[in-house]
Amino acid sequence: MHIRTAFGTLMSAAEMAELIPSNPVRKTRFPRRGPTKQRAEIAPGKIQELLDALPEPSKSVAWLLVLTGLRIGELLALRWRNIDLEKKELRVTHSVYEGHFDVPKTPRSQRSVPLGSKAVEILTARKPNVANPEALVFATREGSAFDRHNLTNRQLKATCKKLGLVGVNWHWLRHANATLLDAVGTPLGTVQALLGHSSSEITREVYLHSIPADARAAVEKVEDLLKRPQLTPVAVPWGNGSSLIQ
Repeated sequence: MHIRTAFGTLMSAAEMAELIPSNPVRKTRFPRRGPTKQRAEIAPGKIQELLDALPEPSKSVAWLLVLTGLRIGELLALRWRNIDLEKKELRVTHSVYEGHFDVPKTPRSQRSVPLGSKAVEILTARKPNVANPEALVFATREGSAFDRHNLTNRQLKATCKKLGLVGVNWHWLRHANATLLDAVGTPLGTVQALLGHSSSEITREVYLHSIPADARAAVEKVEDLLKRPQLTPVAVPWGNGSSLIQ
């Protein structure tokens, strides 16, 4: 897909320069997709199991991805100046990939995200007594950004293998956040704003006015859903027979 996009851009430039009569890339089609890899079920119990088993710093990274819906590159690019623990919110301004920092691709990705009590607790535990505003929240001993691939290979994969989880990666945790937000009845426009997705004009016009209150309530509900004890079906007498209740 990336090769086709790059080649199509080149051919469009050639077409505009009248070097070729038309862009041949527009006539190409991708082959039919084969079977997709199995993904782990997104359920509060499985998410909690993974969060409990991960070692640091992947544990804190995973928790924050689930609670905020940030992209892994956005989380690893966070600096202390982007976080206001008193107001319980963070600001996404950059992303990092392979050690290179850049602004997000779209204006909607540059956004404020409210923090629940668990997220504040995690960030407070990581914050030094005297924090350099420009220092990364997740940094190596040298002060550089963590490499997502190293975290995956050294901690995430090993933990998932131990738990028997298939198809889990950092982006899966972002999907988990979206699924949990939907599970607690979060409006679609609020979910799109929290995740930094682009949306249609009507979504922007209709839903953005209700985002601040809805977003904070949604974040707290997600934390409650993860902390809620799992209920067990119990048989109780009912009339002449019995019935299962939770």
